[in-house]
Amino acid sequence: MNRGVLLCAAGLHMATQSALAPFYPKLFREAFGVREFGATGGFLMVCQLAAIVALPLWGRAARRYPLARLVTAGQSAAVLLAASLALAPDFVTFTVVSILLIAAKSVVLLAYPSIARSHTKGIFPGVLQYVAVLHAASIAATLLGTVVVTVPNPRLALPLLAVAELALLVLLTVVGRRSAGRNGWAQPPVPGAQSDKPKVAHLAAFVLAYAVAVYAVRPYFTEYAAEGGTSTQLAAFLFVLPHIAVLAVLPGATFLRRTLGSALLPTALALAAATLAWQAATTDPTSLAAARTLFGAGLGLSQVALDHRVLTASGDSPTYSLIATAQTAGLLLAPLVATFTAKADLTGPLLAGAALLTLLALLTPTERHHPHEHAPRPRTPRRVAGVLARGESSAARQDPVGVRVRGTDQARSA
Repeated sequence: MNRGVLLCAAGLHMATQSALAPFYPKLFREAFGVREFGATGGFLMVCQLAAIVALPLWGRAARRYPLARLVTAGQSAAVLLAASLALAPDFVTFTVVSILLIAAKSVVLLAYPSIARSHTKGIFPGVLQYVAVLHAASIAATLLGTVVVTVPNPRLALPLLAVAELALLVLLTVVGRRSAGRNGWAQPPVPGAQSDKPKVAHLAAFVLAYAVAVYAVRPYFTEYAAEGGTSTQLAAFLFVLPHIAVLAVLPGATFLRRTLGSALLPTALALAAATLAWQAATTDPTSLAAARTLFGAGLGLSQVALDHRVLTASGDSPTYSLIATAQTAGLLLAPLVATFTAKADLTGPLLAGAALLTLLALLTPTERHHPHEHAPRPRTPRRVAGVLARGESSAARQDPVGVRVRGTDQARSA
């Protein structure tokens, strides 16, 4: 499939899935009267479990059916489920529908691991492009979520999510029909790429802790800002500000990587940690905005540096599945950490994230050079690709997606 379309699908998936993430406490309180402090953390946990359970099932199905057909089926269900959210009469029904929605949409994740590796100029530019798309989607998601929770009845605005899902369905359907007969959506393997399994295992633990640190600060941030006296709109802007900062800093990431080398990752982690601690120390809007901006710079640089190390070390999808599983586990643990640390004070998640990022900065593994990591990705003529596809091994023919999923072979998302 066209690489740009896959990036659009990734971005729209991120936007529709996370649009309400910073506003769940307010939505649950105003729409369903749910005031229990742990409701948001529990909701996010079960939704993440739904993705963990559904993804391997979609992976098995993809070995028998074209990915384009599965994505169309999953996205069609997502349109109906997103529309059903507005009709949910209570919190339990809303949760059940959300679980089914996450399960249906997780099929899109099967194509994620190949996106960054398929850039014609190499892995690092592919990582930069992918991270930029995800953070742009996060900005769009926050704007959409703000609209949803600022209307008198938040549930009346929920159909906006269904509209976004419908737009993604139309895009995938049109392009899927064009590409379904041309070796599906598979990407050819990266020439010379080999897995460094000891390094992958080390990075898996690193990725898990990083995911916990970054995502634990999200669920209760708007509540923290509002408690300090900011309006819902200003709290939403402060929430999205790091994503804007990521987009601003990414154009200079290549220069900084050449300048700092392997020190880029620990430096960026230290910056993110310091600015999280700064956020916990102030509720003044101006000071908080400055801290959020610098946090975004550290977040963006650390994410591209870490993603580059991960994609360089994991040369194939089965090996990458270990990283994806660790990242999924981090996303599952993050709401629990957020809920636990926020019970005493809403600064708890910020301080916990700062502590974890500081530890990661001190424990950043030494980066080894891989000869294929800077090599441009050669273009494969369609005729040659077709010959290779017809002559591939029986195992590959049984995997028409081109992505062999084991466990939770899932893409990284910001």
